[in-house]
Amino acid sequence: MSTDKRDAPRNVTQEDVARRAGVTRSIVSYVINKGPRSVSEETEARVLAAIRELGYRPNKHAQMLSAVDHSIANKYIGIILASDFMFKRPYYGSILASIHEHAHEEDYHIRFIRVFEDFTNPALFNELIHPNEIRGAILLGLDQVIRTDRDRELVAQIVKRVERVVAVEWEWEGVPSVQFDRQDAGYQVTKHLIETGKQRIAYIGPEDKRLNGYRQALWENNITPDDQRIAFAVDAPAGYYCCEQLLEHASIDAICTGTDEAAIGVLKCLHQHGWRVPQDVAVASIDNLDISAFLIPALTSIDVPRRELGHHVVNAIIADSATSDFSITIRTQLVVRESSVIS
Repeated sequence: MSTDKRDAPRNVTQEDVARRAGVTRSIVSYVINKGPRSVSEETEARVLAAIRELGYRPNKHAQMLSAVDHSIANKYIGIILASDFMFKRPYYGSILASIHEHAHEEDYHIRFIRVFEDFTNPALFNELIHPNEIRGAILLGLDQVIRTDRDRELVAQIVKRVERVVAVEWEWEGVPSVQFDRQDAGYQVTKHLIETGKQRIAYIGPEDKRLNGYRQALWENNITPDDQRIAFAVDAPAGYYCCEQLLEHASIDAICTGTDEAAIGVLKCLHQHGWRVPQDVAVASIDNLDISAFLIPALTSIDVPRRELGHHVVNAIIADSATSDFSITIRTQLVVRESSVIS
């Protein structure tokens, strides 16, 4: 068998990209590095198209990696987040911590944590989304940002390019997913509030299946959902604002919050407006963040076992056998505290 180096595929260079795009090598560099000189939108589009067509990888190690097999990246995992807001939210922070912890226990390493929008840059896509860089990719909550055909095509390219892909808290056809049952969580929280005798129950939380569960519990108990008692929030500031609006425009005796972070804003709002919890308004939530037990009053919340979730995600990536299209639904349970029951 020939071992002539001429048999090996030649690496695509910036010169190749420049020729394909009909520009100078300097222009290619400006586009890849976003400066120091500006480039017109039309020229930038031509350069990016050439990068996609040629599969150019602006990686200083690309030449070395092209000469070896993929085993060099067999211990590396990439994580792609919906957006940078996930870095700011403790719920997602705890999931990332669990993934990192279990990967370390299994002698695997996190190669990168990037946001989805980053990979619309084909140069970065070709650099990081590659079997010479990572064994698998974890896609966390991307349903929150996938809006266009371009977005869907980008996900499809990631799935095609990488050996193992796992969707976390959402689903994509053909890849395994790990999530908790959001509708059941919303249902259980609302059902608990009804069982404490509440009838005028509001919802403040994400606009997702948690809301479906809230409505389901009301309907099953012959309570007609009132749109005036529904508002959308995921964090404390938005929770506070939505609670103020509800207090002004709707009659309520309980609030189901879709996240503990929203519940923190709700509790502050109720306190500042002189409403007692749970005597005047009961509050119950979803997530069971560590801080929930230390709020005043301590927050009733659905416990989402985020550490277990992270372990399932890593196990799906590192499994010896090829993973198929399956879904793991993490079991949750209600933790009752002072915010929803009068002691």
